[in-house]
Amino acid sequence: MKKQIRSKSGLSRRKALQWGTAAAASALVTPALVRAEAPYKRILKMQSLNSGEKLTITYWADGAYIEDALPRINWFMRDLRTHESFKMDVRLLDLLWEIDQNTRSNNPLYTMSGYRSPETNAMLAATSEGVDEASFHMRGMAMDLTQDFRDPEALFLVAKKLGRGGAGFYPTKRPFVHVDVGPKDLWRWPEKPREGRAVDVERGNAETAPKAKS
Repeated sequence: MKKQIRSKSGLSRRKALQWGTAAAASALVTPALVRAEAPYKRILKMQSLNSGEKLTITYWADGAYIEDALPRINWFMRDLRTHESFKMDVRLLDLLWEIDQNTRSNNPLYTMSGYRSPETNAMLAATSEGVDEASFHMRGMAMDLTQDFRDPEALFLVAKKLGRGGAGFYPTKRPFVHVDVGPKDLWRWPEKPREGRAVDVERGNAETAPKAKS
């Protein structure tokens, strides 16, 4: 009968090989898991339904916002009526990125309305029902968008689950979802967002969470 060859540690060669293989596999898997939990960059993939413009851009990497990327995003999210751009709130970019990470669709974020000048917002409020006269669009804090045309509510449900800022679903002829980084609120058209949210921001109470509508 052949003797079982043992290593200096007292392990058999077979055990030593098994343990070595497991350690090597662990060394390969662990960094991947770390990267998945803490991505080193954030990419936004967007397409405007109004202008047709497309933008795929890395706006954050290695723990910092990329300064050269932000003006390009500001221009993409400009008021298409006046062609005015505005410094968009980076918290909105983070919210859009996180929403996209949690949806099942591989489509880009189809944007409909980003920044609105006061003139554009006033015109829309006068001619369209449901436009807030103190809209967060004028502050660079809001976006109207969709992603999965077959299931337009999916994006709203993700925003609702994340529970940050305001989220509204508009199941109109051209369904879309409104998201913003103002005080927490939820609504579904024909319901409207809570009045006074803009006042809360001015008073520094943006983190206040009023009673949300289901």
